[in-house]
Amino acid sequence: MRRRRALSLLVPSSVIAPSRLLLSVAFMAAGCGSGAAQGPVTPPAPQSEVPQAASTSTDKATATPAGKPEHDPVAVGMTAEGVTKLCEDHLALAQEHLNAIKALKGKPAAALTWANTVGQFDDALLEINNGGEFPYLMSVAHPEASVREAAKKCEPKTDTLTTAMWLDGGVAEVLKAYAQKGEKLEGERARLFSDVLRDFRRNGLELPADKQARLRELNAEITRIGQDFMSNLASATASIQVAPKSLEGLPKEYVEKHAPRSDGKVEITTDYPDFFPFVTYSKDRKSALELWKLFTNKGGDANVKLLEKLLALRAEKAKLLGYKSWADYAIEPRMAKTSGAVREFLEKVRAALKEPATAEMAELMKKHVKLGGKKTDKLAPSERYYLEDQVRKEKYSFDSQALSAYLEIGAVKKGLLDITSRMYGLTYQQVPAKAWHADVEAYEVLDAKSGEVIGKFYLDLYSRPDKYKHAAMFTMRTAKRLDDGRWQTPIAALECNFPKPVPPAKGEAAAAPALMSHEDVVTFFHEFGHVLHDMLTRSELAAFSGTAAVRDFVEAPSQMFEEWAWSREVLDLFARHHQTGAKIPEDMFQAMTRARSFGRALGTQRQLFLALLDQELHSRDPVGDSTKVVEEVQRSTDSFEYVKGTHFQSSFGHLIGYDAGYYGYQWALSLSRDVLTRFRKEGLLNPTTARSWRDEVLSRGGGTDEQEMVRRFLGREPSPDAYIGYLQGKD
Repeated sequence: MRRRRALSLLVPSSVIAPSRLLLSVAFMAAGCGSGAAQGPVTPPAPQSEVPQAASTSTDKATATPAGKPEHDPVAVGMTAEGVTKLCEDHLALAQEHLNAIKALKGKPAAALTWANTVGQFDDALLEINNGGEFPYLMSVAHPEASVREAAKKCEPKTDTLTTAMWLDGGVAEVLKAYAQKGEKLEGERARLFSDVLRDFRRNGLELPADKQARLRELNAEITRIGQDFMSNLASATASIQVAPKSLEGLPKEYVEKHAPRSDGKVEITTDYPDFFPFVTYSKDRKSALELWKLFTNKGGDANVKLLEKLLALRAEKAKLLGYKSWADYAIEPRMAKTSGAVREFLEKVRAALKEPATAEMAELMKKHVKLGGKKTDKLAPSERYYLEDQVRKEKYSFDSQALSAYLEIGAVKKGLLDITSRMYGLTYQQVPAKAWHADVEAYEVLDAKSGEVIGKFYLDLYSRPDKYKHAAMFTMRTAKRLDDGRWQTPIAALECNFPKPVPPAKGEAAAAPALMSHEDVVTFFHEFGHVLHDMLTRSELAAFSGTAAVRDFVEAPSQMFEEWAWSREVLDLFARHHQTGAKIPEDMFQAMTRARSFGRALGTQRQLFLALLDQELHSRDPVGDSTKVVEEVQRSTDSFEYVKGTHFQSSFGHLIGYDAGYYGYQWALSLSRDVLTRFRKEGLLNPTTARSWRDEVLSRGGGTDEQEMVRRFLGREPSPDAYIGYLQGKD
């Protein structure tokens, strides 16, 4: 998933602005597997509230040939004072750009150029990114509460400035005057200008003064509530205490890491490395359900109340701007264009899943009865992973725990880097991280032929208290061609919650290995797909840099890259038994492949529930009791029973960042499955095919129509056939 700038895909269940342009810097990230920033804008403050800075950035970095230091957020933003200064200095630079545009008001047409109007507007967007991206990351990843709190204060400042920008009649007047000049623009420039003129309307420029004032109030409150919701979620770690026998069925490594306390009980938390293995493998299904309820209810009643207030504010804002609902407002600039088109798409998904989901549910019930359950039992969602794993073991002879022995995290990481290096002609060079936590690693990305540094990324892979709970890519520095001709290279971070190697105990020779589930590996590949999208950008404009594509396309490159984690050819490059060094046995690989499609229909049905819930919550006015909406949508969509006493919406972080956009995961998946047809035909590791994908899609960011990018890569019109076949288990 990505968060604006962060990307991710909330784990198995699993703000960006309403358009590609940065309308808000709520750089959320969402779970293993992408949140994104909150909605567009927030109220403008008096000029004094937007700090003015000298025309030269204060970032500490090596001076460039042009004499200006390179923007290095890590060098200055690691303390409460530093992250505050970074935010304010760059927002002040953004304001300077906007003031320079307004100074052109009334100037003759000959004085108006691309560079001093729309180009300078993009420079302002870059500085807003520079000011907000790293603080957003620090607000969810820094181990010190004081830094997180200081970083959190940047988002309202950023939204205040962006609201003021979109409601600034002086800036709009100059840009419209440039439009009347009629200069021919092409490519990214034409798309940016079209989007800017559209988004002045979408952000309230045409409203009367009193309604603009209310819009400012709404934006400020929307930002604040979104922050509080995510803060509650980040700090929410609940636990159950179980007897050691409740660990029966779990991997040996898991048991070793969960020794009984002095009272004889074992603590199991709702953090990912604890939660998913326990729910999937423990034979104590009563405790698994108890843990699942805690996991589902993260955020608590406080988040339910916050969400319901947020939904009401979004609905009011949408109506203020002339839209029927928030869903209609949010979807307009995306590929789908209308909420009606989204509903139509989701109904097609529902129809495609009907028969395979029914068949899979029958298999799970059969296994449930065989394990001692009753045919009349209603299965809770907590049983899905457990029963699917049991069916895979029996029907397909696939043991997911046994597979984990071949997926040691260090080997997986090295393999992932080796594979992408080979595909895209890259070299990864580890460099001192000097980052926000000792676990964080840093890598420079170089062109293998020229040796040119083209980007840098940080890996923050392990779970810890008060850290972002899912997996996502966060943009830390936006790439762009600067005014002086220099190229500002991208910087990104991967925030994950994978198992961490345990140092050797006293008297032991080696550390306990950190073994990943295959699902973890798929997630790692997915999220690194976002990193590649960010690192390989060649967009000249900040507005379209890297992953700044429309929300219902941006997951497609990452979803496509998940397929590499299922390839025998690819797995053989890194998957080795952590003790013997042996490759995955052929019978195990074949069992994994045969078992792969089982559970896909029910898993996608879960995604359908999430997408429809997102649409319902953002279409109804008023929403009323959101828990009733959750129950209603689940009962009409999901094969599993709704569990009374739960309120899933309190832990559904995508409602803050992917608001009315969760459908985009399946929309993008339809495109990604089609794109895979060429890779499969020509080879997953074929450097020529990878180069075509890099040139036609990854390098272009959001500056080219997404449908056109796919068309160029495939050499034909995109087709949903591969996606429908995938949903029905034919692929």
